[in-house]
Amino acid sequence: MKNRFLLLSVLLLTALLFVSCSQTSELPSGGETGSTDTTADGTTDAAVDQFAEVRRSGEEWILVGLKAYEDGSEPEDLKDFFSESSNLTYLTLYDHFFTYNMEKSVPVAEALFRFIVDEHGADALLDSDKRIEYKNEFLESLGLQPQYIQTPEVEYLLASMDFSSSSEYKYIIKFDRATYYFKDFSLGSPTQYHMFLYCNTVGLHEMIEYLKKNELDAGLDTEREFNFYMTLDGSTVSRTSFPDGNMYINDFYSALHEAMHAMGIRDNGNIWLSEGICSYFGEMLGFNDLIAASHIQMLTLAKEGYFDERAAAGEEYSLGYKTLYEMYSARGGLLDNVDNFDLRLYSDIFSAVVSDLDDATTVGEIYESSSQKEYEGIGGELTYAEAKSLVLYLADVYGIDKVLDAYRTQDITAAFGKDYEGLKVDWHSYIAQLMA
Repeated sequence: MKNRFLLLSVLLLTALLFVSCSQTSELPSGGETGSTDTTADGTTDAAVDQFAEVRRSGEEWILVGLKAYEDGSEPEDLKDFFSESSNLTYLTLYDHFFTYNMEKSVPVAEALFRFIVDEHGADALLDSDKRIEYKNEFLESLGLQPQYIQTPEVEYLLASMDFSSSSEYKYIIKFDRATYYFKDFSLGSPTQYHMFLYCNTVGLHEMIEYLKKNELDAGLDTEREFNFYMTLDGSTVSRTSFPDGNMYINDFYSALHEAMHAMGIRDNGNIWLSEGICSYFGEMLGFNDLIAASHIQMLTLAKEGYFDERAAAGEEYSLGYKTLYEMYSARGGLLDNVDNFDLRLYSDIFSAVVSDLDDATTVGEIYESSSQKEYEGIGGELTYAEAKSLVLYLADVYGIDKVLDAYRTQDITAAFGKDYEGLKVDWHSYIAQLMA
C-alpha cells in the first residue's frame, strides 16, 4: 500500500503524459485481391496475394485498413481532422484506441493504410522502424505542418501489447507477464496512460533484472504474473492483496512499489522496513522515470510561483512545496531533466518536510484503514516518506543486502547491531545535519 503527499500531483501529471494510442474494431475478412507474378522463364503464375504477410500481422489498424482497401472504399479527407493538434494522437493506432473511439479511429486507419500502400507498397505496412516517418509523410501529404512525435522505444513497446476486454474491464492491456486492467479512461484519454504503461513495464523488467544481477532476489518471486488493477478512485492509497498478489493502483507512481510487495515484501512486523524497502526499489533507483518527472514538475511549479498565493494564505501543502523547492535548490538540486534529478536529496528533504505536517499520514494509519485492525508492530509512527528515507540511510551505511537480511529475519538488532530506536537516532542526526 502506498500513501501520496498530494492528489494535485496526480492531476498535474496529466501534463507530462504525452504519447499516443491504438484501437479495435470488427476484424475484416481477408479478400482475394492480388497481383500476378512473372517467373524467371517469363511465364505468369497464378495471382499472388501481396497482403499475405499483412493478413497475419494481427494488428487491428492494419486489418481495418485492409478491409476498406479491398472493398474499394475511398478514404476520408482528414486534413481538417488533423488540423486540430489534439487529434494527432489518433495516428498512434494501438488496438485499444478503436474500442475507445471507433468513430475517429477507423477513418484514420483506412487513410493511413491507403497512403502507405500507395506510396511504399504493402510490405511497408509491417516496417515498424519507419512507421513514425510514414505517419509524418502522411500528414505532409495532407498539406499539414504539425508532426506526429513519438520515440521509437515507446512505439515498439506499445505496438507489442496484447489487448482484450471484458464486461468489467473494458481495456485489458498485457505486456509479457505484466497486465493492466482499466474499467475506463474517465480521467483522460488513453494517450494519457501510455507513458505510464511504458515507464512502468520497462521499469518492472529493469527492477527485476537489477534484483537478480545483484543477487538480491532471494525469497522474492520475480517470475510471477503481475496484475495491475487501475482503480484510480481518488483514495490516494494503492495496495497489494497478498492472498492473490493482485495490485490495486491509485496513482501513476506506486505500481513498482506494489510490485515489490507482490514479489514477497509483505511481513508487517516492522512495517517501516517493508514499506521502506518497497519504496527503495520501486521509487528510488530510477526504474520509473515518471516519479522523477512528477517531482520535477511540482518543484518547477513552485519555482515559478504557482503555490505562492495559497502558501501566503497558510495552505499547508503549498507551503510544503515551496519549502521543498527552496531546500532542494539551495543544496544544489537540479531540475533540468530526469537523469540529473537527485532523488535521494529530494526524498530526504521531503521526509523532513512531511514530518512537520500536522496531518501527515503514517504507515500504521494506512495499515489500519486498509486491514481494518490495529497496527501493533514496530515503526508504524513513520510516514511513507520517513520510512523510505530511513531505509535509504541504512542502505548507505550498512548496504541494501543487510537491509534485506534484516527484513527476512525480522531481527533488527542482529542485522545492524542496534535496535530500531537506535537506528532512528542515527538517522535523525543525519537528517538534521543535511538540513542545517
